[in-house]
Amino acid sequence: MSFLAELKRRNVHKVGAAYLVAAWLLIQVAATMAPQLQLPEWAPRLITLILLIGFPIALILAWFLERTPEGLKAEPAAQGNKRVVGAAIVLAALAVGWYLRGQPVAEQGPSPGGDARWTVAGAGKAEMGPESISGSVTSTATGPSPPKIDSGPISAPRRSVAVLPFVNMSGDAEQEYFADGLSEEILNSLTRIDGMQVAGRTSSFQFKGKNEDLRSIGQKLGVASVLEGSVRRGKGAMRITAQLIRVSDGIHVWSQTYDRAPDDTLAVQLDIAEHVASALDVVLDDVQRERMRASGVQNVEAFIAFQKGQRLFRDAHDPERSSNLIATLRLANVEFARATSLERDFAAAYYMGTDLYSHIVLTTETSAAERSAALDAARRDLVLAARYAHDAPTRALIEVDRQLISDDWRGLAVRLKAATITQECRQASWLLIGNAFGIAGERLVSMRKFMACDPLSGLAVQQAAAAANWAGQPDVALAVVALGEATMGGSDSTSMQKVRALVTLGRLDEARSELPSLSAGSAERVIGELVVAAKAGADIAGMSAGSRDARHLGWNPGYWEVADVLAESLLDNRAASNRRAAEIDAVPGGPLKLAVLLSLCQCGAPFDLDAAPNFKARLAESGLPWPPVDLIAGLRKKETGAP
Repeated sequence: MSFLAELKRRNVHKVGAAYLVAAWLLIQVAATMAPQLQLPEWAPRLITLILLIGFPIALILAWFLERTPEGLKAEPAAQGNKRVVGAAIVLAALAVGWYLRGQPVAEQGPSPGGDARWTVAGAGKAEMGPESISGSVTSTATGPSPPKIDSGPISAPRRSVAVLPFVNMSGDAEQEYFADGLSEEILNSLTRIDGMQVAGRTSSFQFKGKNEDLRSIGQKLGVASVLEGSVRRGKGAMRITAQLIRVSDGIHVWSQTYDRAPDDTLAVQLDIAEHVASALDVVLDDVQRERMRASGVQNVEAFIAFQKGQRLFRDAHDPERSSNLIATLRLANVEFARATSLERDFAAAYYMGTDLYSHIVLTTETSAAERSAALDAARRDLVLAARYAHDAPTRALIEVDRQLISDDWRGLAVRLKAATITQECRQASWLLIGNAFGIAGERLVSMRKFMACDPLSGLAVQQAAAAANWAGQPDVALAVVALGEATMGGSDSTSMQKVRALVTLGRLDEARSELPSLSAGSAERVIGELVVAAKAGADIAGMSAGSRDARHLGWNPGYWEVADVLAESLLDNRAASNRRAAEIDAVPGGPLKLAVLLSLCQCGAPFDLDAAPNFKARLAESGLPWPPVDLIAGLRKKETGAP
């Protein structure tokens, strides 16, 4: 009798078919019910593995056992058939091996800086990681080809999530601010949970109003799960739906609908955050729950006002949306002030409002009275922001700003480095000055972490590239810019850093070809042109003077002063630089402005310390080194007269 006929006689094929149907149904039920029952993520996989192992066992039993009126009995013809038994064992082993082949290795925790890799290829291959970065300047080998990103697949940590902006279903455009505020509050609650990796707001909100595939979103943000939802809010009722989706297979891990009173927002956001944590196997204790509750905004109208202020704040910093930075920031501060009037301990609103005052201090056209008033307002709001900050690292960032606008810089070097190391995903105003004073290496590591948690933040890309240039790693700066261009396109600020890196590497033709990508008439374009011209031995003084006719086109007029300082430094015009430094040093907030100019100029010490006595006194008590690292050494030429 043939083997196939024997299988048919013993009903092995019927048992196998029935088993596969039943197993398939069980696997589908397990995948559907596990999230609802809040079972661990491995539970459906374990059930699948057991059923796969059971399949060859069922076939073996069907071969050896015969169903009779008296029950199951051993099949006489099967006794002694060792080859069949051996084949069944091999079949079981193959089934288990086939299943395990497709399973990932045991989960690895995220690296200290996240999972993003910045790998460049040129004269060699170097991967940027914390162990390869130092604050000192080192020589860098040049290569014939531009750096390229090693964009191999990166697996997202299982306990990582992005909160997408909830969709406004209210039919009232004003309620969109409420929907955005709810989304941000949920995100903030999740960031307070130990063991959670949460994509930053800037990156998550890039997908607002877009119907993009969740797998693509998860890959771009480096997360394993996405939380999305909708809001319908009226005068007497509010309905919020939320669902947590695993991006790898689109399975809804958790979902819930809330019908609540319009002002019951804090309870809903906390409940959503707790369910998300539970679905991702994160155990919350009372300390973390209290931390989440303390960080939440109690007053609904306050976080609506804050959302309006944030939108104006972002518009102010976008040259395509605002032609006057300071005027738009004033409008934003009206909303921030409303938010703090409704909720006195709204730390983020106080802190974001100080950006206006910083720009007033840094702008050349403002009077001494305006600067003094801006400094007073900034000091007032920074005290409140620090008092109500919800965690120590955020408070440390605020304290750096407080000290920089004060007349006492004692201990600033230590405070600046400590805040830089703990910054991670937190926005900061003036940590960038650390680049000029020996903290570029630490800042580059910090920006690496920032980009890992907020990968679509243009600010993070620009500041990471600047820190890399300061740290003497122009190849890394090029890799950072390339990564930013690949994920969100280019910008004037990042292209300018690219030009600087190419000039440092001696790749002048590539630097020159990059200049047209910068906006015509922008300060960034002129800064890039000056550096290229200096390397090529062109007329720096004439170029600087000729650019003045276009300066009214600039979105942020104060940034032109950086171009002037750079031109003076390239011309080695010490007299002009000293005059400028003396004028800045004499006005309120002068030491801060000089520190910022040095960081943005990346031109070492263009003036003598004795020309700026106030800055000299602050620097002496701060512990910061002098002179700063000179990134344009070798490009200067001797000239007389101001550019």
